[in-house]
Amino acid sequence: MKRGTMSGDSSLLKSINKSTLLKLIKLHAPISRAELAKRTKLTRATVSALVEELMSEHWVVETGIGESSGGRKPMMLEIHHKAGHIIGVDLRSTNMLVLVTDMCGAVIRKTWYPYEQGESAEGTLRQLLSILRQERAALPASPLGLLGVGIGIHGFVEYPSSRILFVPHTGWKKLNWKDAIEEQLGIPVIIDNEANLAALGELEFGAAADCSNMLYLSVAGGIGAGLVLQGELFRGNNGYAGEIGHTTMELNGRPCSCGNRGCWETYASERAIANDLHVEYAPGFTERILDRLNKGDAEAIAVVRKAGLHLGVGIGNMMHTLNPQMIVIGNAMGQYAPWINESIHESLDSRFSYLSSFSVRVAYSRLGEDCCALGAVSAVIREKMIG
Repeated sequence: MKRGTMSGDSSLLKSINKSTLLKLIKLHAPISRAELAKRTKLTRATVSALVEELMSEHWVVETGIGESSGGRKPMMLEIHHKAGHIIGVDLRSTNMLVLVTDMCGAVIRKTWYPYEQGESAEGTLRQLLSILRQERAALPASPLGLLGVGIGIHGFVEYPSSRILFVPHTGWKKLNWKDAIEEQLGIPVIIDNEANLAALGELEFGAAADCSNMLYLSVAGGIGAGLVLQGELFRGNNGYAGEIGHTTMELNGRPCSCGNRGCWETYASERAIANDLHVEYAPGFTERILDRLNKGDAEAIAVVRKAGLHLGVGIGNMMHTLNPQMIVIGNAMGQYAPWINESIHESLDSRFSYLSSFSVRVAYSRLGEDCCALGAVSAVIREKMIG
């Protein structure tokens, strides 16, 4: 009994150490075995043995000879980026964005798929399964093949079950797509909220790559958020953290679809811009407004600037509440940066003049429309490394 417990503890410790080495190699490649031993406080013999296992499992590859600090020149290590592939999917309101990447998240193929039956959950799942089969069949040969699929949902997703509870723009409720896709395709699947995955995307590949504490604001028809604390997503109880668009800005303000009044997103989102311009919020809205802004349309510029002022007030509140290193504005509103940046900072400077001491940077997404799908890829990579 005691011997079995010790064996189990040893196996767990070995798994943790391998995961730690993978993370360090991913972050600091190219890196030597000696440097890994120094950073982890493991013996060189232990590091060498674990690295050999990682190489035999196709996770790590030697990439060349490094500089010597005295003695024999070291062999440098990096993630074997050609060893396998990941698929990231963003199930957007108008289409599916599908990215195929290597093991390090470099995009190999990017495709938009229009919905064949966009209102039907069953029809969309069938189409998604067909697309995933098609994308897998087109992959080049690799030792590990397709490692997994990550899927971003613009709605409420339960954690850790990945059950889709509610998608506002379609009305879909209580969908267990994870089990269905895994059963049909035989590959691991992660399904998460779009803002959470976009936060991972910016953390891993974008504007927040040098941060461990950051808030990603997904601003389009509504406002959602993904919060990263100490390099990990903060999900709250059951995974519903981040619905900050429904924090109250005005006690008896504008009515919101959630049933409340005065919600932040009724003043600072694209839907708020549409309401103030008295136009329909429909597919293609962002492109139409950007066209008006680029042509110098005074009405559009004034309305977008006003939304920026309200966005700045809410961002100030987030700075007080969370004090992250960075707040990244993404999704559709990230494209309005030239027209909202000044008004956001006007709100911050006039209402929160002392916030400069908080050292919080406000930035815009560097990944654009790829943000959620790349975050889905990152979620799969993280899961595989931990596992």
